[in-house]
Amino acid sequence: MIETKRARRMAPLDRRQQILDSASELIVRHGLSRCTFDALATQAGVSLPTIYRYFPRMRDLLKALVDREFAYLRRASLDKLPAGMPYEESIHCVMLRATNYLYERGPIIRRLMSDRSVATLTRRRDRNARSNLIGYFVKRTIEVYGFPRDVATILSCMTVNAPIISTRALKQRGISARRVAEVWSEFILGGNEAIASQLRTRVRSDAD
Repeated sequence: MIETKRARRMAPLDRRQQILDSASELIVRHGLSRCTFDALATQAGVSLPTIYRYFPRMRDLLKALVDREFAYLRRASLDKLPAGMPYEESIHCVMLRATNYLYERGPIIRRLMSDRSVATLTRRRDRNARSNLIGYFVKRTIEVYGFPRDVATILSCMTVNAPIISTRALKQRGISARRVAEVWSEFILGGNEAIASQLRTRVRSDAD
């Protein structure tokens, strides 16, 4: 009875968000196979008809979860970077945003990716997001260091993809997102400088 009264007071958008929050918690804790509408109704403290009102099918719910995750990701994206931001600052900024996102949202993304139908949609959107970010860093590293395009592409791909692979293990070891972003950013910048120096030396040697 208490839950019914609370449901009447909650605005539709707030109720939808609450159901999605409950679904995320349920999926992270127990996996996609245990996220049934019955279990979700219990988790959210609402009736089954309320769940169906917002999400007629499980696929609708899962798609909404994917859409929400990519909305979170967009809020940490490059379009939030000030125009003309120095390259070094952009590295620190993007790595911190990406690491914070992966620390906070990584568990639900991994669970969603375990469902084949959802993974197809997730991979396509994830690939597009990563491609845009890699393209940005390719352009910037060519501008800043004068790298050949293949070198810029290798470094940019590794810059973007390495945190996705490693943040779960680093979080489990109790290392903060800020510390991870700080060290990784310095590693990227130091590596870029070392490769730029090596390339300059090679050019001078070839000229001699």
